[in-house]
Formats: sequence, structure tokens, C-alpha cells
Amino acid sequence: MLPISDEARKALEDNHTPSYRARAFYGADLTVDDVPLDVDGSLSFSGDATPSATGSVYVRKQDGRSLVPRTDTDPLAPTGQEISIARVVRVGQTEWEIPMGRYRIEEVPDMREYFRLFPSMKEVVGWECQLKLVDRFDIIDADDFLVPESPKPGNSTWAEIQRLSPLPIVRSLPDRSVPPSLAYKSRLEAIEDLMSNIGGIPHLTREGTLTARKKDAWLTETVPVFTIDGVIDVGGGMSNKRYNAVSVRSSTGSNDIVSVREINDPSNPLSVTGPLRRRTYKHSSPLIERQAQADAESTTILRRVSSKQSRSITFSCLPRPDIEVGDFGKVIDRNARRVFLGEVSDMRFSMDPNADMTGTMIVSEELSYEAEADQ
Repeated sequence: MLPISDEARKALEDNHTPSYRARAFYGADLTVDDVPLDVDGSLSFSGDATPSATGSVYVRKQDGRSLVPRTDTDPLAPTGQEISIARVVRVGQTEWEIPMGRYRIEEVPDMREYFRLFPSMKEVVGWECQLKLVDRFDIIDADDFLVPESPKPGNSTWAEIQRLSPLPIVRSLPDRSVPPSLAYKSRLEAIEDLMSNIGGIPHLTREGTLTARKKDAWLTETVPVFTIDGVIDVGGGMSNKRYNAVSVRSSTGSNDIVSVREINDPSNPLSVTGPLRRRTYKHSSPLIERQAQADAESTTILRRVSSKQSRSITFSCLPRPDIEVGDFGKVIDRNARRVFLGEVSDMRFSMDPNADMTGTMIVSEELSYEAEADQ
């Protein structure tokens, strides 16, 4: 979740006046302090796509100070210019800005100006333009290797990520050595492989810095970091993303420690010998130093992942901009009397600040509604 103050989070859950605020940047330079966003458009976040955040927003105003881009150096031109968007939460005279992301302007597909004509001149009286936005993964994807690359000898995983990333980084998960067999195909794939080596996947903070978030939180987490209560609508689905085998690995020095556990009871529908076939969940940790540790870890993980139900629900509720893709949390639907635990896999926010947000959660388990209601 975003590290916002307790007062801001409480304001989100209580009555408040919402709005959006946008600023334009060129590199580190602020070029427009208040970009006039309209209520049309939306911002979308996805946990399994790159870029992970995209948007389509409209900028409109009825005055003569047009921001419609005409040259490459204009503030809203798609030549490296960026937009920072925040959701503003106001209670009385106090307000908080909750960042919604820093975006590259990818395209300006529509723009126009409105004029009042005079005998000898014309005057701009209104203008509008549409902006297609992508997050800063676009920088990494576009700035690919000019020549083949390989890991620098002696570098740890985070040191390699820092060397390869054109963006500032924030170290999150525990570091480990780089596998000697790792080869780089592209800059983005190299960063993905390196983060997989520490049990994570690439993640951009809302300020646009690169970090890692834990992979498959719906499988490994047990304590929710957020609760959505009062859900307006919940839909559901199921998938075959179940696991019946686990491979745990840790490299310590020149020794590889590997432990494999699997379900092979023919009477179990998840058996590796049944129609589902083998579906292996891979886990690695630099903290495992002995075979006994790996064996205990693989047994525990198999028990956990084989009991998880990989299905998804869609939900809509009042906007919670403090929640991030990958967060593990709880969704309560009091109308249907159901409670779900799981990982947020995508979210969509309308640029109308009063509209509901929608999202998808990968469910790890469904809890007893009665037990939850008694708390």
C-alpha cells in the first residue's frame, strides 16, 4: 500500500471532497503547475503487463491560454514530457495529495482550439486535447541494449538492476548473487529475470522509481494490508492456476540446494499423475543455507499453494487510491454475505473523482462471513 498518513487514510474512508490534480514536467523541470484535467478518461493499473499503468485523459479549458501542443518543446508534446497525477482528498480546509502515478505522454491523438473571429484577427476562447499516457516502463523498454550485455562479474542482483536501469531504484526484497548462467536478451527482460532471481517482479512506485514487489502474493501472504468494506458489486471466475508441485532452490557459494515436493496420491484430483498433470511452483531464497531448511520450506509451501483456489473476482467500490497492484487484502461484500482474501491484479480509476473504482482480485481463500461480521 502507499505510505500515506493515518489522517489521509481515514479521510479516504469518511466523507471528503475528491478531485484530481495534474502537473507537467520535462525531465526534472516543472513546466505547468496545474494541468486542467476533465472528468472524461481513466487510469488503469495491471499487475501482469508492461507498461503496468496506462491512461487516457482529456485536458480542457475555456480560456485563451491554450496548452494544445504545436511543437516538440511544448509542455504536453509526446517527446519526453511527463504528467504527474494525484488524487486530492479534502476535508474542510485540509487536503492530502495521493499520487496516482507519473506518466509519459505517448500520444496526443486529438487536439483542437476554438476561436472568436474579429475582422482583423482571431482569438482563442477554448481548447482541448486528449493525452495517451504510459508509465515509465516505457523508458526501460525503449532504451534497449545497443550491443549484447551480460552480468558484470561480482555484482549482486540489486547492483546489476541499478547498473541496467535508466530509472532510480528502491531496493526492497533481499539481495542475492547473480546466477552465472544468466544471459541478457533485452534491458527490460534482463531486469525481469534479475528480479525473479530475488523472488520478485518489476514494480514502479507512483513517483516513477523502479523497485520490486513480491511475486504471487496471493499464494504466499496471509495477513491483509487493506480492507474494502461495502463493496457495491462482486463478480467471479475460476482458472487452472493451481499448483501440485514445488521446487525450492537456494544458491550458497558454489553449492545448489534443491528440494522438490509434489502431490502423487492418485485419489487427489491435484495429483501430478492425474489429468491436471504437473504444475510446479518455483521458489528461491538466499536465506536457505541447508538441505533441511529447503525440505521444510518445500513441504510448507506445497501445503499452502495446493490449498489455494486460483480464481478471480471483480469488484467495484468507492475509490481507494492508496491500494496498489500486488497488495494482499480483504474484500467484504455485505449484500452477498461473502468475504475474500487475495491479491489485487488490476484496477481502473475514472477521471470523474466521484465515480467508483473497479478492480480484479486473485482470490486465495474465502472466509466465513459470520466470523468476519462478529469482529
